[in-house]
Amino acid sequence: MKAVFIAYNQALSEKVDDALKLAGIKGFSKWADMLGAGTDKGEPHLGTHTWPSMNSGILTIIDDDKVDKLLSYINQINKVAEEQGIHAFVWNIERMV
Repeated sequence: MKAVFIAYNQALSEKVDDALKLAGIKGFSKWADMLGAGTDKGEPHLGTHTWPSMNSGILTIIDDDKVDKLLSYINQINKVAEEQGIHAFVWNIERMV
């Protein structure tokens, strides 16, 4: 099992929701309003007057065989909307109750 955390500009919410559906992923936790700033490119998403945009985040625990498909969809979103900001991170899940 793997944990996949996706952080993204709220403007990409519909595309991320579609990626989960296309990858056959039903279970997830979502944070609708997150603050953040990327490392190299793009602008901060801080919900302020100066930086008004916001991020969202999704955490899903999925079988290993779904990871590549999901990351492929996330990569496609990033290619079209790189300036918006989207990143996916994958961790091993050792145990789950």
